[in-house]
Amino acid sequence: MLLVAVACSRTESRFATPGATFRTYQKAVAAQDLDLLWECYARGFHDSLPAGREAWGAEWAGGGPAQRAAELRREITEERVINDRIGYLLFDPSTLTSRRESPFFYFVHETGGWKITTHLDTLFQHELETAIQKGEYKLPDR
Repeated sequence: MLLVAVACSRTESRFATPGATFRTYQKAVAAQDLDLLWECYARGFHDSLPAGREAWGAEWAGGGPAQRAAELRREITEERVINDRIGYLLFDPSTLTSRRESPFFYFVHETGGWKITTHLDTLFQHELETAIQKGEYKLPDR
């Protein structure tokens, strides 16, 4: 029975869904906890940063109170798990700082749960293409 409990705990509740990960992200932003914030991001996001974690942390910390307030203001209007590998959150446009800001956060499911990534993450792109081919997701008509 202990083995089952250990296996189930691999996906922590704070990363159990894209929405839970986003709430964990907002807690990290509010607390200015760069370690937890870093943990919210996927390996693909980590790997996409040529300057590494330290430079990312310095840049993020330099954003100041206005950047933190903007991240805390975001409100989810839709949470979509496309399949067991990818999902996204859509934010209310009125909670974003500008119309040019993306209203989406993209997620990949890794060991340990759902993690924030970018649409440029090659794993996310591959999984999205696969989901479209399998009929698990249909791009919206424009």
